[in-house]
Amino acid sequence: MRLESVRTAPRLLGGRTVGRDPVLVVIGGLPGSGKTTLLRRLLAQESSGVTGFDSEQVAARLTRAGRRLPYRFLRPLVHCWHRWRVLRGVGRNSPVVVLTDPWTSARWRAVVLRAARRAGRSVRLVLIDVPPELAERGQAARGRAISARAMRGHTVRWDRLRRTVDEPNGGAGARPALVVDRARASGLTLAEILGRPVR
Repeated sequence: MRLESVRTAPRLLGGRTVGRDPVLVVIGGLPGSGKTTLLRRLLAQESSGVTGFDSEQVAARLTRAGRRLPYRFLRPLVHCWHRWRVLRGVGRNSPVVVLTDPWTSARWRAVVLRAARRAGRSVRLVLIDVPPELAERGQAARGRAISARAMRGHTVRWDRLRRTVDEPNGGAGARPALVVDRARASGLTLAEILGRPVR
């Protein structure tokens, strides 16, 4: 699987461009919920000025580099490299940064939101809310599953996030979260997520 982030200056595309106010879009959800699928679709819309970050980008690079160890051994390196890329990307000048993340770690949420504030980015949060069983089937379909213990931890934290996400400091940033199921996520457009037309 190959995913590459896109860094381009805003330009006309069929007479339309992404607005210039910097934005961080976070696509949150349990592992296997469909976050990477949504990111791929948004990038395929070819809206200009959009950069995407997904941990599978890093996993794919390591695989292409010949690092064929079982993923459980690569996971710490993947996470560290991915998070470094995210923080660097948020601080750069891409008009729209789209990040996929479980969004279940309160500490990591705080770090990302602080980086967005420092960069002058508003935040849009999309939560793909699916049952754990459906997310586990998604993991099986992609050929990379996390342990049952890790999944239980994500599920507990996800339920907590869903209850508190629209409260102050609840993880959504300044705007209410957009909560969707997988079917609704399959039809989302960048304009809908940004809450403004793509000009």
